[in-house]
Amino acid sequence: MLKKLPALVLILTLLFSFCVFPASAEEKKLTFNEDGKFRIMQINDFQDVDTTNADSLAFLNKALDLYKPDLVVLVGDQIRNSFSGATVEKLQTTIRNQLMPIEERGIPFLFTFGNHDRDYDGIYPMEEQAAFYREFSMCYANADGADGGTYNTLIYGKNGTTPALNIYMMDSGHWNGTGWTSGVTEERVQWYVDVSNSLKQMNGGKAVPSLVFQHIPVKEIFKLLKEVPAGTEGALKSLFSDQYYVLDENADWVGDRNIMREPPACEHPEKVTGQYEAWLEQGDIIGAYFGHEHINTFVGRTEDGIVLGYNGGFGFATYGDPGERYARIYDFTEGDVENYTQETIYYTKCMAAELPQEPEAPDEPKADCDCNCHKSGFMGFLWKIINFFNKLFKLNPVCECGAEHY
Repeated sequence: MLKKLPALVLILTLLFSFCVFPASAEEKKLTFNEDGKFRIMQINDFQDVDTTNADSLAFLNKALDLYKPDLVVLVGDQIRNSFSGATVEKLQTTIRNQLMPIEERGIPFLFTFGNHDRDYDGIYPMEEQAAFYREFSMCYANADGADGGTYNTLIYGKNGTTPALNIYMMDSGHWNGTGWTSGVTEERVQWYVDVSNSLKQMNGGKAVPSLVFQHIPVKEIFKLLKEVPAGTEGALKSLFSDQYYVLDENADWVGDRNIMREPPACEHPEKVTGQYEAWLEQGDIIGAYFGHEHINTFVGRTEDGIVLGYNGGFGFATYGDPGERYARIYDFTEGDVENYTQETIYYTKCMAAELPQEPEAPDEPKADCDCNCHKSGFMGFLWKIINFFNKLFKLNPVCECGAEHY
């Protein structure tokens, strides 16, 4: 029946040589797609417990299906601050419920921690939380970092060898209960500098374009604000002083939904972490994005040339805009990653959008043809594998019934 069919032994030998086995953590590699594109989705402030909010899950499932990201970054506060009766098992269920929609779709993800994830450090230490995330097959977090929530992960060009984009996931620490934090530690800043320098050496002395994702903003977010008198329309009082601020209309705004509805709860202005200064010195950061403030979504470029931006809160189990929650999409083109684009995803628009239609299945083959290439089940599956080698070696192009095999 199968004319020019290679010897069964050859087929089986080739078949087993091409078998795909699950990759170990060391073998995982993110690459740009064949069309030279790569898409990242940012999610932060899911803030939930083990009985996960149904609206949050519906939003997550719809956003993943609609935007089809190549990578999801979880930027802290996956766990809610008020979690009565929290145990390790319940905390794991909380995390698992959020990850499974991503895991089941085979989408790689990265994570870092927010201040509320650290609320449970006494019950579930941060390194153990990090180890739990890494148990998921689609977790691409580099285990060789400064700590469980601070690491970098490279995205290579479509050739799989040239670094095209780098992601820094940074743990921005806890807060002191009054709305501010001491910021990223000096040790983590030094780790960033060391990695940045190593990547330059790896890249022929040229900085690898990089993004930073961390939960709590650097104090330089105020570079995008303007001080105004109290009583100015839309002005918000600083958490650190009696000064009032609005978004600076003269700033270089690059976001598509620039809104500030709460004052930045960033690292304390008097604390010198050196993080922003290190970014300037290293020259590799093309954007730094934060969460923490659930109803801020502004993104702008500072006078120093670094893009800083808020993404609003994602989850419905905590405070936020009535009826609205947020995620953000970043689209990159290989060879021109510095000119990436971004889009704010908000709940009502996302849920109202139509999902892309799947292409119609081809017509069923003629019922009177009994060839294996038209069968379903195991024989049909086996034929698909055999046909790969038929095509590779230009064998058996046409079925006995006249249908083309490839």
